[in-house]
Amino acid sequence: MTPYFQARAVHDTQHALQAALWSPVDRPKHAAAGQTIACDMLPTTVAPSGVRASGVRNVLMRPHANAPVRPEAWKDGVARIVGGQRIRLQSQRAIYSLPQDQPVERVYYLSAEDLRGLPLASLGIAASAFAKQVLHKAGNHWVSPILASDIQFRDAYAYRRNIGLHFVLGSDATPEDQDALTAFRRELAGVGLPSSFGQETSSSAISGYWIPLEEEAFAIAPLELFMLSQEMPGLPPQMSTKTTYGIAAELKEKPDVGLSSNNILGLPTVHLRDVRSLDGELEALIGTADCVLAISAKLLRNRSHRAVLRSAIHAIQEDGMSHFVSLPDYVKSLVPMGPYITHFRRTQAYQHQMVKAPDAPDEKERARLIADAKVAWSYFEQWTNPKTGLCPATANSAPGHQRLHETVTMWDAGSHIFALMAAVDLELISPKAFQHSIRKILPHLAGRRSQGRLLPQGWIATDKFKWGNRNFDGCDAGRLLAALYNLDIHPLGKGRAASTVAAWDLREVVKDGVIYSVEEGALASTFRSHCAHYAAWAFRTWGIEVKSPYEVFQGASISDGRMALLEVSGRIGPLGAEPLLMEALEFGMSPESAYLADVLFAAQLEEYDETGRLICVSEGPINSSPWFLYQGLQFDAPGKVWATDTVDSLEEHRTKAFREKHLSISSKAAYLWSAYKDHPFCTELLSIVRDKAKTRYGFASSINQKTGQPSKTYSDINTNAVILQSIASRLQGF
Repeated sequence: MTPYFQARAVHDTQHALQAALWSPVDRPKHAAAGQTIACDMLPTTVAPSGVRASGVRNVLMRPHANAPVRPEAWKDGVARIVGGQRIRLQSQRAIYSLPQDQPVERVYYLSAEDLRGLPLASLGIAASAFAKQVLHKAGNHWVSPILASDIQFRDAYAYRRNIGLHFVLGSDATPEDQDALTAFRRELAGVGLPSSFGQETSSSAISGYWIPLEEEAFAIAPLELFMLSQEMPGLPPQMSTKTTYGIAAELKEKPDVGLSSNNILGLPTVHLRDVRSLDGELEALIGTADCVLAISAKLLRNRSHRAVLRSAIHAIQEDGMSHFVSLPDYVKSLVPMGPYITHFRRTQAYQHQMVKAPDAPDEKERARLIADAKVAWSYFEQWTNPKTGLCPATANSAPGHQRLHETVTMWDAGSHIFALMAAVDLELISPKAFQHSIRKILPHLAGRRSQGRLLPQGWIATDKFKWGNRNFDGCDAGRLLAALYNLDIHPLGKGRAASTVAAWDLREVVKDGVIYSVEEGALASTFRSHCAHYAAWAFRTWGIEVKSPYEVFQGASISDGRMALLEVSGRIGPLGAEPLLMEALEFGMSPESAYLADVLFAAQLEEYDETGRLICVSEGPINSSPWFLYQGLQFDAPGKVWATDTVDSLEEHRTKAFREKHLSISSKAAYLWSAYKDHPFCTELLSIVRDKAKTRYGFASSINQKTGQPSKTYSDINTNAVILQSIASRLQGF
C-alpha cells in the first residue's frame, strides 16, 4: 500500500471505530484519536510512511501464525512491531504456551470475534487467568504490561512529537492586534520557537489553510485560505491562481484527524482562546500526541496574558518530548510523499493553466494548418500502393537508400482510414476518391481464420493481396475498430464497415471482460498496455462489453480515484500522448483519460518551466535499432522520468543513457496537444515541428531532443495520419 492509501486507510479505520464507539454527541470532550493500528502481515512489507498523517505512531503487524517479535523504529517517528503470538482465550483452567525470556517486547493478539465462544459470565474470569499467566515471573526476567499506545514511552525509541505553533487572527483583528502578534512571534523566534499565523477558519465549515510543500512560507505572511468547490463538493481543493505544490489542511477536533477522501489533511488541534485554559487544563488537552496549538491573537493584547502564555509555551518545550514548529513545517513532517502523490500534486498545481480548450483558429492559423495537412497527406500520395490501396508503415526516402516497410498492422490500417476521412473533410481529396480508396482497403481487412476464429490479422502486406499472418493484436484491433466505427458514421462511409466487423469472432477473444491478443495460438492479456482502455472504448462502440484497467473511479472519491488511476498506470509503464489523446478525437474523452492527459501535460509544462526543454512524448518508429519506441512519463519513478520502453521490454532500452540518447519530440503528439489544449506550450510545439519536421513526403516522425535534428528522411503512416486527424478535428471542432 502506497503512503497515500496508508494515510487514507488509517483515517477511514479510525473514523469507523469512533462511529462504532460513540455518537457525535456522546463522544468525551478529551477523546483522542488512537495512536496505534494493527494489521495482518503480508509476504512483503513497505515502510509505514503514510500512517503518521492520520495520527498513528505505532503499527502492529499480526502474523498469520505465531512468529518472533521484531521491533522497528522508522526515521519518521513511527514504531512498527512485526510478529507476536495469536491467543485464543479459553476457560480459566487453560494453560497457555507463552514465551518467557526474550530481549524484545512480547505481543499477544486476542480476537474479539473469538470472545463470543465464551459465556459472558465467565469471560472476566478467563481474562484474569490469562493475564496472571502473562505476568508470571520466572527466572531473572521481569514483566510489565503496557498499552499499545505507550510502546514508544517504555523503550529506547526516543519518542518525540511535533506541536504546530499557530496564531489565529479573528475577523475583528485590529492593527494593534497584528502589531502585538508580530512582536510576540519575533520574540519566540529569537529563542528558537518558530510559528505561523493566519485568519480565523472555524467560522466556515468549508475553509482551511493551503499549505505549500515546496517552498518556505514567509514568516511575515499569513497562510493562504482555501475554499472547497461549491459546484463539485468532492473536488480536491486547490489554489486558483498559483502554481504551487501543496495540500489543504483543516484545524479539527482531535479525533477527527487524518487524510480525508477529498485530500484534506485534518490536523488535531487544541484551540487556546481563553487564558484560563493555561491553568492546568492545557497539558490534558494537548496530551502526548502530535497536535496543533492554535492560539487566538486576542490573548496577546494583555501584557500579563502574554507572560502566562510565554511561560506555558516554554514549559511544553522543556517537557523532553515536544518540538515546536510552524504549521507549514508541521504539515510537511506528516503529509504522505512518494512518486504517485507528487504527480497528483503537480497536476493540481498546474490545473489553472490547463482548463481551456482550443478556440477556432483565425484565418492565418487556418491557412497554416491546411498547409500542414497537405504535407501530411503527401505521405499517402507518394507511398500508397496503387494496386492494393494500402500504404506502407514507414518510409525511408534517403537518396540512394529508399526503403519501404511494406507491411502494416491493424493499427496502421486504422490510421490510414482516419487519414482518408480527414483528407476528404479537409477537401484535400474528392468524395469520389475517398470512396474509391475505402473500397480498395476494406477487402484486405476481412481477416483470417485460425483455431476456429475469424479475426483481423496481426499484419498484412501492402504490396500483395490478402497476405499476412495468423496472429491477432487486441490493441491494434481497437484502433481498427475505432476507425471503422468513425467510418460507419461518416456521411460518405455510412454502413460500409458494419458487415466486416460483424463477420469477426471478436467475442471469442474476450475472457472475463478482458481483451486478449493471440500470439502463435496463445492468448495474452492487453491489460499491461495503455492501449487497453482505448481498445475497450472501441470494442464497446460495436456492442462488445469489455473492461479497462483504467476504470477505478467507481465508488471512490475524486482524489482516491485519481490516485488509484496513477498507481494502475504506473504499473503498466510510461504514458505518452498516443493513444491517450486519440480518444478525445474519436470518441470524446473519458474521465480517466482526461485526468491522465492533465497529468502528462502538467509534467511537460513543469519541465519547460524548469529547464526550457520542450517535452512531447509518444510512441513511434525511429530510424535505428530497436526501430520502435514507447516514450512517456513514468509514474512510479521519483521526480519526472521521461522513460523509454520497447515491444521486447529489454532492460538495455530502459537505461538513463538510452533515454537521453533517444528522447524525442513526437511530431504527431505536438498536433494532438494543439487540438486538445489551448496553451502557449502547444504553440511552441507546433512551431518547432513546422520548422524542423517537414519533409518532401510527410512529416518526420520525431525531432531528437539531444541533437535537435529530425529524422528528415524517415516518416511513417501513423505520424501523418494522426496529424491529419488532429488538424481536421481542430478545424471542425470536436
